Amino acid sequence: MKLRSAAAVGVAFGILGVGSAFATFARIESMGKNTTYIMDDVSIFDNPANINLYPNYLIGEFGPYTEHVATGENMDPQHPNFGGIFSLSMGDENNPDPRISIGGMFGRFSELAMYLPDVVIGEGGKLNVTPETVTNFDGFLGGTLTNGDAWGLHVYIAHQDGGYKTGSGTYQVDSDAFASIVQADGGLNLQFGSNIDFEFSFGIARIQYGQEHENFFDDGDFSFLAKSRAFFTLDALDGELVPAFSMKLIQAPGIEDNRAMVGLGINVALDRGFFWLGGDFIWNKTRAHDWTYDYDTGKSTYNDNNLNDPNWDERKDIGGMISFGIERNIWWDWFVIRVGGQKSILYTQCDQNEKNTGKNGICKEDGNFFSTNPVADGTNKDHVGFGFGINIEEKLKIDVTVAEDMLFRNPFQGEGRLFSRISATYSF
Repeated sequence: MKLRSAAAVGVAFGILGVGSAFATFARIESMGKNTTYIMDDVSIFDNPANINLYPNYLIGEFGPYTEHVATGENMDPQHPNFGGIFSLSMGDENNPDPRISIGGMFGRFSELAMYLPDVVIGEGGKLNVTPETVTNFDGFLGGTLTNGDAWGLHVYIAHQDGGYKTGSGTYQVDSDAFASIVQADGGLNLQFGSNIDFEFSFGIARIQYGQEHENFFDDGDFSFLAKSRAFFTLDALDGELVPAFSMKLIQAPGIEDNRAMVGLGINVALDRGFFWLGGDFIWNKTRAHDWTYDYDTGKSTYNDNNLNDPNWDERKDIGGMISFGIERNIWWDWFVIRVGGQKSILYTQCDQNEKNTGKNGICKEDGNFFSTNPVADGTNKDHVGFGFGINIEEKLKIDVTVAEDMLFRNPFQGEGRLFSRISATYSF
């Protein structure tokens, strides 16, 4: 995807007519569910140096709307968020670089939240519901050099300690309510001539929950994250070739999750549209002890009382994923329609500790099988997506992910939901 104008960065990448440099979570969910092979504002969470690509920029959304909704009922989307990026140019009218950028976002739930169990079994066998984190703040600081090379720093803080949210939306004291995610990372976005753009980011995180309330630098489990990718301009395709690599070494109480991905993709400008395609090689290795799962409800439980002699189960996944996305302006220049999908095929090997026989851990028993991403559960991990966007004077952009079952409902019952996510951006 084209990055920015030559006046902004000193590099002649150009900007696609469909405004593809400005994306949202709704656009990504509608158009392939993968940010690896396109440049978009969502990438600021992968590489904070990319905040410099979106100066003076506001973003917000109602949050995902994927919960089950009974016929004739309704509910609000969960986890709304909003934020902005503001830049100060120290250059001149011909080249705004160097530039300093600062940004923040409130309410975003990090993907690291997947490592928080739903319930923790505490001292004496007490069941403690893991509280929902409430601080949920992303902070950014970045800048560019005179040649357009960019750097960025990012911190994410999601914390709750001592209280839980009731059904009425108020909070009550609970000394055992503790959950914390803290992440700090930095990144670079480097320009090599007019045809190559290279990115790299590295981060450290701390995921905490359970009976002991610890500080970030206390002895314990730390997680490490790294990502890199490059955009090679291909004039023959009017697009870019994008090799990519990412790695996660996650450690949290009772669980270790190591993941690596190597992939290659392309993105291509079409007549009034845009297309991308990518293929990934995936390797995962997960080890866990005293984690159990209800496979009917998806709820997880962690027993915080068996730390002296843990019984580790192990699961390995190896395979690949292919994903694509396409969007095109139809009828009017301000209206765009999108579709995309992803499909993974992984060979999974499970090794269950003999002392865990009969428990529903990360593996129910020893054995091998093939697995794939969810087929059709309405989340951003399932197979297909569909949506549309509205672009008002290249300033205000509204993106909508359409519920995948919308066209298959009885219109006289008032069932389900029409959209699963609505996001908006404003550039000023």
